[in-house]
Amino acid sequence: MRLRGTIGVVTGASSGIGRAVALDLARQGVHLALVARDAVALGEVATLAAVHGVRTLVVPLDVADAAAVAAGCARIREQLGEPDLLVNAAGFAVWKPFLDVDVDEHRQMMDVNYWGTFHCLRELLPGMRARGRGGIVNVSAGTGTFALAVTSGFSASKFAVRGLSEALYRELRGSGVQVSCLHPGSVRTPFWDDGRIPPAGLPAIVRYAPKLSPAAVARQVRYCLWFGFPVRTIPIFVAFLARLDAIWVRLADLVLWKWFVPAALALVGLRLVARRLGVL
Repeated sequence: MRLRGTIGVVTGASSGIGRAVALDLARQGVHLALVARDAVALGEVATLAAVHGVRTLVVPLDVADAAAVAAGCARIREQLGEPDLLVNAAGFAVWKPFLDVDVDEHRQMMDVNYWGTFHCLRELLPGMRARGRGGIVNVSAGTGTFALAVTSGFSASKFAVRGLSEALYRELRGSGVQVSCLHPGSVRTPFWDDGRIPPAGLPAIVRYAPKLSPAAVARQVRYCLWFGFPVRTIPIFVAFLARLDAIWVRLADLVLWKWFVPAALALVGLRLVARRLGVL
């Protein structure tokens, strides 16, 4: 899909993945509507994006509010034009054992992660279908392909995004509107706050794995728009874990076992020692 000169909407654009996606698309010549709740942060992103010669529009709203999304999309159409691209990157997470997450936190995760995606799609998809062209990327998560013990609410909302994306991909195939679902693993953003995601509750392979940069995720969003990948999971070890989980959940359990990383490192160390001693 050709990006230069198109009009794109990016949710969650004030920080993290959404911010990186917005700036990456601006470098590709995409005119941008920047959506999030923080108007000040959106203004800063708009200033950085405008350096690349694109038009920008700051649209402060809560994607969980259907009426606000409808009003915001009407403003986007009026001031920028009918959008060609939509990247749903807004997200909210609380990672704690199921009974430690209160009902309001569970509801907020579903409201932002799933219903926020839903509201934006309902407002912008009709215009794309009518014109017979468009690109949509819904940002799910690695835990939208397999669930960790402390991600009940978050994984439920991201699995919902995955299911919605897959259904729309098949429903819209051949219409000129492409739908992709991106599942990034851990990303270096304010999302990884110890108050919301206590490190002690995470498996070692998740806790100690290198985190992706927001820029790396933004590149993958661009690849989805360029090539129309229906689903993409990054990095490779997260994709591998998702495949194991899909084949048989017990295989994923093995990798997520708290002693897996120490045991694997110990085996590598023993092998190196054995080689040094000439045993192997």
